[in-house]
Amino acid sequence: MTASNRTDTAEWAPPGPGSWICDRSHTSPGPTPFYRRVVSEYTEPTYREVMRRYGGALGSIDMQFVNGAMYRRLVPLVAPHLDRGKLPPRPVLWLLTRLHPEFRRRERTAAQILDDRSFLDDVRTWATSERFVWIDRNRNLQAIDVTALDDAELAAHLRTLDAHLIEGWRRHHELHGNDLGPIGDLLAHVQGWGLDTTAVMGLLKGSSPATADAAAHGAAIADALRDGGVDPSRAATVEEIRSVPAAAEALDEYLDIFGWRLISDYDIEGLTLHELPAAIVALVRSSAGGPVENQPSDGAGNRSAEAEHELRTAAGDPELFDQLLASAREAYGVRDDNGPLTWAWPAGLLRRAYLEAGGRLAARDRIDEAAHAFELTIEELAGALDGALRPSAAELIQRAEHRAWESTLHAPDVLGPPPVEPDLRPLPPAIGRVMALVLAAVTMLDPEQRPAAIVAESEPAPPVPELVGLGVGNRTYRGVARVADDAARAIQEMQPGDVLVAPWTAPSFNAVLSIAGGVVVQEGGLLCHAAVMARELDIPAVVGCADAMSAIQSGDVVEIDAVAGRVTVASARTP
Repeated sequence: MTASNRTDTAEWAPPGPGSWICDRSHTSPGPTPFYRRVVSEYTEPTYREVMRRYGGALGSIDMQFVNGAMYRRLVPLVAPHLDRGKLPPRPVLWLLTRLHPEFRRRERTAAQILDDRSFLDDVRTWATSERFVWIDRNRNLQAIDVTALDDAELAAHLRTLDAHLIEGWRRHHELHGNDLGPIGDLLAHVQGWGLDTTAVMGLLKGSSPATADAAAHGAAIADALRDGGVDPSRAATVEEIRSVPAAAEALDEYLDIFGWRLISDYDIEGLTLHELPAAIVALVRSSAGGPVENQPSDGAGNRSAEAEHELRTAAGDPELFDQLLASAREAYGVRDDNGPLTWAWPAGLLRRAYLEAGGRLAARDRIDEAAHAFELTIEELAGALDGALRPSAAELIQRAEHRAWESTLHAPDVLGPPPVEPDLRPLPPAIGRVMALVLAAVTMLDPEQRPAAIVAESEPAPPVPELVGLGVGNRTYRGVARVADDAARAIQEMQPGDVLVAPWTAPSFNAVLSIAGGVVVQEGGLLCHAAVMARELDIPAVVGCADAMSAIQSGDVVEIDAVAGRVTVASARTP
């Protein structure tokens, strides 16, 4: 939608048949044209292939935008264009899933996959070889000096990055079948056995070494400063860190891997680490207490053997519990490892190229300001470098105003008919198990029903709010809140030990957020990125904490009870 289509009152029509659920965990409102295009054009075909490959009873998962808000839909396998958000009667569904040729094929596929556990093949390939291919490709693109390219070369570079990011988007979501599948299978069985899912998720701690990688780099920089006679806890600037040669070398190693990753958003308007020097300094200062111990890849040193034994004993099938837990541990780390390499790093490089192109166009008075380059698609921006700017500078101003307007809107939770709780009982056994693990994983990523604030009906509302969600960790923490209504600014202003309060976090946040003493996020479940980060870095957290962004202000002292899943505003900020 362009500015000319804008109305004073937003119309929230579903973007297609079926039920559409608002996804607030993967973008800020009013994303760039680039991000909208990648999400809306390449998500559905990717998940169509994932479902086919693993024997899912769904046709696909689609994502589209309405007034700048992202919505997702579970696409039926049969007649998706006739989807009215209702399931067929149970006898009809039973018959359909046994007679329809595609359901019969998928039942065979699902049975084979669950038997041979071949979904772990890609997990192992990623860990042993593919991740290094992505690192090399990103480094090669990073080594290109965009300021030295002429306009035609910069336009070609933009197109190269575009293709690289499309491939990365597709690969990242393809790998969800490999990483979320084993975890979802464990969780679905755990729920069936009546076990505590929070306790079971705690058994995965230590299985995602990439999550703690940035913290280890921070510790190496701090150690180098200390060895050079500089107290890392007093480091004030990046220049001061660079005053010690060994620390400068360790910093360069860190920035080589993390420097051009998007930190504050999935979209290319998010800032990279190079643009957040205060966050780099805070990471080093937070590491001043000593080096971070690397987590063993199997997490053996960080789990309670007693808790694992108790859960295994209580499981309906202890041997199956062992198999599912081993698979989940093997797959757990892929999410936080592949996303930064397949998306956050390439997207940061694209941001660099966009800023360079925008600066050139602004200097020539072709656009009003460099940031308006983000209102252009890749082809529009490349065309502008080639000398044909369409749309005009005035139209780009209107586009920017329209996206700003979109960011003020409150998107409905559901568009179209209300979602229906799926009934898995009529499904054939293998497909039914695959769909159970899909639903378990989706629920743990972002539960639809989140706890509300605790307020007794017979009592007046308390003067300071108490908020609840899903706790991650086993202790209580009190600290100063840093509310990320502007994620980049919050990260830039965070001091070691502060509590990050955010709508959601991306895996790229791991590059700096070991500085946090605690984390509170409004969206997300026990498998979201914030929960993984808190678990791996041993940071108390509460996720899925409804109204956290409105009930907490930057500067408030908050107390996080990770065991109870409760956040309390202990004292309001001082004006």
